Amino acid sequence: MLAVARLILGQTQAEVAADSGISPRTIYMIEKGAAGIASVEKLVRYYSKRGVIFLAPNGAEGWGIRANFVVGYYDDERLGN
Repeated sequence: MLAVARLILGQTQAEVAADSGISPRTIYMIEKGAAGIASVEKLVRYYSKRGVIFLAPNGAEGWGIRANFVVGYYDDERLGN
């Protein structure tokens, strides 16, 4: 989910590292699922400050993600609207 957040922002791991103060290796480990909770929470705060919203699981559905800076819908673009 955190790799998706990074991609939504259009950033590389190196760019996130330079801007967030988290080392590139730690970002790699977070995205791999092998980092400590403190590092994960720091990265979540970084993405949240940039408009990424993490949605908690709801019933049978897992985690979700939304960006408050994205407007419109995919279908609108695809259909030429």
